[in-house]
Amino acid sequence: MKIFKNKKFRKALAIFCLGSCVIVGIVVGLFWFYQDDLPPTAELRNFTLRTGSEVYDCNGKMIYLFAFEKRKLTSLKELPPHLIDALLITEDKRFYYHPGMDPLSLMRAVFVDITTGGYSQGASTITQQMARNMFLTLDKQLSRKIKEAILAFRIEATFSKDEILEIYFNKIFWGGQVHGVETAALYYFNKHARDLTLPESAMLVGMIQRPNYYDPIRHPENAKKRRDFVLSRMLKAKKITKEEYQIAIDTPVQPQEGIMRRYASDYFIEHIRTYLERKYGTERLFEGGLRIYTTLDPDMSSSAYSILNGYLTDIERGSGYRNKYSDIAPGTHDIETKYIQGGLVLMENKTGYVRALIGGRNIEHSKFNRMTQAKRQPGSSIKPVYYTLAVEKGYTPATIINDAPVSFGNWRPRNAGGGSYGYKRMRVAITHSYNIWAVKCAYDLGLDTVNESFQRFGLNVRADNLTAALGSYEVTPIDLISGYTAFPNQGYRSAPIFITKVEDIKGRVLERGMAQKYRVCSPQVAYLMTSMLQSVTESGTGRGARSGYNWPAAGKTGTTSQNHDSWFIGFNDRFT
Repeated sequence: MKIFKNKKFRKALAIFCLGSCVIVGIVVGLFWFYQDDLPPTAELRNFTLRTGSEVYDCNGKMIYLFAFEKRKLTSLKELPPHLIDALLITEDKRFYYHPGMDPLSLMRAVFVDITTGGYSQGASTITQQMARNMFLTLDKQLSRKIKEAILAFRIEATFSKDEILEIYFNKIFWGGQVHGVETAALYYFNKHARDLTLPESAMLVGMIQRPNYYDPIRHPENAKKRRDFVLSRMLKAKKITKEEYQIAIDTPVQPQEGIMRRYASDYFIEHIRTYLERKYGTERLFEGGLRIYTTLDPDMSSSAYSILNGYLTDIERGSGYRNKYSDIAPGTHDIETKYIQGGLVLMENKTGYVRALIGGRNIEHSKFNRMTQAKRQPGSSIKPVYYTLAVEKGYTPATIINDAPVSFGNWRPRNAGGGSYGYKRMRVAITHSYNIWAVKCAYDLGLDTVNESFQRFGLNVRADNLTAALGSYEVTPIDLISGYTAFPNQGYRSAPIFITKVEDIKGRVLERGMAQKYRVCSPQVAYLMTSMLQSVTESGTGRGARSGYNWPAAGKTGTTSQNHDSWFIGFNDRFT
């Protein structure tokens, strides 16, 4: 052909061929140079996604996940088709046809980076994203992109397309500490990934590009725009019908308070975390795949939190407190809480199982657990502790003491209001919480007996004066609550239990939470104490606790100076 006899053409062709050989040589050289920095094929096959430790409530439902990267694995077969379609259409529509990378896209990215002097262009295939997320750093250097391409080829040679897709779904980052589509579904929508609707699937896929910017909880408008963009691409690709598209875009953005978000159970979760981390170590707890079965009842816990917070809010409003909980801006962390704080523990009497633990009004404001960590003066709620030994030594509900002024050195105990009430029976004294009567009873018993009562009830207190009779020595609330279980338990105190069982990743039981009971008094003494404490809730200082409650119950109030602390410990046959 004449064209091949043309010297200019032959020269141009030679230059082109030489240039092509040089380019190929450079590419091969770069691949050869960087491959030593990458994991071998065998390591790719052995790669495993680290999973955290799952926490379950008393009903066997997962409620939390301890993990550096919160991830709960799922199978590709369980995922809804529209979720897979949304991902492929948005992130890599030629996924099932390319060998791991798109040469044109890579060449375009390299060309733009070289001409602009920057590193703004990223790879687009799912396999390349997987390579970057599994084994490489996130910097946008040309060397990383070359390594990414090499790894993508290796991954494609090691795994099937479906395996790559499954690993990708379980690995991808969805904001915060959330990794993997199953965890993302639980976190944002309080449902399993297999149950995601079309708009929910499109929203999660849309988040992959910029998880925090498209967070449906923090930025619902951004999330909706991105979701609708994903849906439009699915419509264009004929993966959904016009009717499905219209219904989906008309669906409002409605993220749920998922199980991965702690509210009423946050202090409970934090309490068991400290115990588990101390016993099993940080790495095993957050990456070891433990299964932790707890005593938490989420419904009771939620109700308890709502009631407690509502009660404290009413006090703030009615008493004119300057600092109110409702005035604290959302997202404030680790502040000194100047608003009224409170807490609650709900224990099952026979087992000691803690069904609810509210250590404060908001763990984001203060992680300090006021039920398990605080030491507070119990006020008059301490009286039933030593009254129990008084009954054991012969006192009865009819025992009379003169509630008249008395001095012990420079100290003169006073009743609330400052008055005195004369000769009163024990039942009346405990019902109305007479202080002078109580101190005289403690004096009659002697400090040794009072201290013995503290030890029997599991309180780490050693009193050296009679002010202990009015609760001047500090106790941990959960210890005193545990002590009160002796009354409905026929004299046996139940120790609090938070965890019923811990299993390792293979299902082997590492520990069991067994009921622990300690003899405090006889069933007869417990019966008499319960009878008198019922009077407290029927006609005494604790009658307000009966509002709307018509079943048998008993309990005791406690108040310290200037109302600095206010207690109520109550019980029925089942709970304290």
